[in-house]
Amino acid sequence: MNDGAIPLSWPDFVLELSELTRTIPNVPPLFLVGGAVRNAYMGGSIDEIDVAVDGDAIAVARFVTDAWNADIYIMDWERKVARVFVARGAGVTTIDFASFRGATLEEDLRDRDFTMNAMAADLLGNPFALIDPLGGVSDLRMKVLRRCSPQSIANDPIRVLRAFRLSVQFNLKIHPDTVKDIRLHSDELCQTSPERVRDEFFKLLRTRNSARGLRVLARIGALEQVLPSGAAGGEAALAVAGRMEAILTAISSKRTDNTAAAFDLGMLVIQLDRFRAPLQNHIARVYGNGRTHAELLLLAALLQHLGDKRSDGERCIDSATIGGAARSLRLTREEERKLVVAIADCRKIIELESWTILDQHRFWNRLKKRGIDAILLGAAIQMAAQSRAVKQGEWLQFVERAIGLLDVYFNHFDEIVSPTILLDGNAVQALLGIAPGPEVGRALTALREAQVKGEVKSESEARAFLLRAAGRDCV
Repeated sequence: MNDGAIPLSWPDFVLELSELTRTIPNVPPLFLVGGAVRNAYMGGSIDEIDVAVDGDAIAVARFVTDAWNADIYIMDWERKVARVFVARGAGVTTIDFASFRGATLEEDLRDRDFTMNAMAADLLGNPFALIDPLGGVSDLRMKVLRRCSPQSIANDPIRVLRAFRLSVQFNLKIHPDTVKDIRLHSDELCQTSPERVRDEFFKLLRTRNSARGLRVLARIGALEQVLPSGAAGGEAALAVAGRMEAILTAISSKRTDNTAAAFDLGMLVIQLDRFRAPLQNHIARVYGNGRTHAELLLLAALLQHLGDKRSDGERCIDSATIGGAARSLRLTREEERKLVVAIADCRKIIELESWTILDQHRFWNRLKKRGIDAILLGAAIQMAAQSRAVKQGEWLQFVERAIGLLDVYFNHFDEIVSPTILLDGNAVQALLGIAPGPEVGRALTALREAQVKGEVKSESEARAFLLRAAGRDCV
């Protein structure tokens, strides 16, 4: 169906691309397809563009690359797929050019995942007129996510994850036939490359109300295909992930008046507001791979039960399974370390009810900024427990501890977290007559902690302290 009655809204960049491609000698038919067309219909932002080419897509991509002094990456020589990176202002827009998947445009669209992504527009003709042979607009209006064909899920099992991400992102109900196919092929996710699984899973974590998608994903058994055996938690882990999502939303700029309506979250938000700006910067960090710190914290919430193990009566962390989960998703070593640290230390904030100034110093001096992750994860765990049995007194005490720790980090860093040591390593060696080594480090640690407690306030007091600690008279 070519429905010219449904206008599409394109940014100037797409119109410039339309004008440029019309100048290509012997240019083949070109069609805008996929999510960009969906967003042009719905009025959403358009940062990535897919162009289906009835011919040699790589040749078209090279022409655009040369004309706009862009960069190109050939993704698939055999299938003629290329990605062009166009610098625009402070950002980069990507354009994927791919030769038709079938003999015609309709065959190409029918080979795609869901009808909402199987709409097109003629880049060389009228880009404002919608081409919709599979009824994507009708499904969007009825709030239904429907696969393009009975083979859609089987042809690419990554669409199992994508279905839940899109349903959450656009508040759609998955069509019963599509649900049936998802159940049938969810265990084939393990046959998909780990990188594709990771990227689609993190896109799900990026959506608002991702906890709902995770819950349904777990219900059909697909979460166990994403995380390795033993890492996918049950209902309790999903509850913690839901509370983590609520905390991150409350910290972010997306917060509304209804975000913190519940007692537990409301009390936390009121207290956190004084640190909201630095916390926003913390959770908004984007790694070089495009993943954000907020998404990593949601993953930590899913895995936090692996830090609730017991060994000889003592709590310990199942770092091997956490590391296995990180590696199965092809996360970086830095991301893996952040997961392990947050999970290892989050329950200390819950269990240690009385914090001395030395406790606070040791916590932050060891963890640095990663201590923020432990606090937020601890809050999510405690909130999930509160939802099962509300104990307002315990919750208020936890909030007081968490806020006290954050106040130390953000407002008393130079005094408590990392004070300037009054004597350096060379001075300690000369004073005690010792060689470089662990003994110097222990002396410096003892001196720093004495300064934190207020026992040492000057260089002369520092010398006297170290001499006493070494069993010598002051000189």
